[in-house]
Amino acid sequence: MRTRRLIMLATIVLVSLALAAPSSASAADEYGSTNKWPWSGYWWPMLENGYNLYSNNGPMQKYDQYLTATGQPAGAQSWEKTNHYTNDKANSWWGHCHAWASAAILAPEPTAVTRNGVSFNVNDVKGITTSLYYEPTYKWLSGNRVDDANDKTSAAYKDISPAWMDYLLRYYVRYYKYPFIMDVNADSQVWNYPVFAYQRSSTTTGNVETVNTTVWFSSPDWNATGTKYFSKTYTYSLQAGTLGTWTGASVSDHPDFAWIPTGKSAGAGTNPLITEKNVEAITGLDV
Repeated sequence: MRTRRLIMLATIVLVSLALAAPSSASAADEYGSTNKWPWSGYWWPMLENGYNLYSNNGPMQKYDQYLTATGQPAGAQSWEKTNHYTNDKANSWWGHCHAWASAAILAPEPTAVTRNGVSFNVNDVKGITTSLYYEPTYKWLSGNRVDDANDKTSAAYKDISPAWMDYLLRYYVRYYKYPFIMDVNADSQVWNYPVFAYQRSSTTTGNVETVNTTVWFSSPDWNATGTKYFSKTYTYSLQAGTLGTWTGASVSDHPDFAWIPTGKSAGAGTNPLITEKNVEAITGLDV
């Protein structure tokens, strides 16, 4: 791995797991939704597959064309290919899911435009906007990233604890109506997706609450407009004085960590040719 930063790791695209839309729950259930549903963009893998930021006729090449048309030095495509590329198929999940998830929360959704004779489709404008958030400033919320692919027993593998996930959903999504990001994969790969809604039901026996919670995430989709989404359902038990216990399939299929982006990139891993000024000039938005 070329970087050990926790949220600068990439992800493979996750196929939508459920088609049911989040909606108001029954009286017996608890439902929460954010005011803004983060928009769907693409996760832009580093392994070359024709759907990369550095692809010919892709976002960086068109951005370079814009730079040339406006009398600025080009080189964004070349920098991207040099710095955000892998030829190791074991790293097929490396990409920009964390950057897209951050942009989807913090920036308005871009639409296709033509600037200075250069036509940017929806993937192009979302790609260059995503690049601004490759190393976002952030607030860590909970959990520890699992590094070892064979780790199935450590505290890092077992977190986020059920009590913390339960709290974050209620605090951010239901109370503040604001999205946050979770790595939905408990093992060493990192799959970052924005959380925007949940539905929770439970039964209580004695001092133990048995909980079933469905969480909706924005999904990364090609040629997407608006919010495409998938859901995952988690089961767990809660008891006062403990961090809770994952149950059923959630023992091995639960989130790894949670965080919330607070601003654009603040590190050397971000493409230096991609500037806020140029992206705003292209998109016409305050990104």
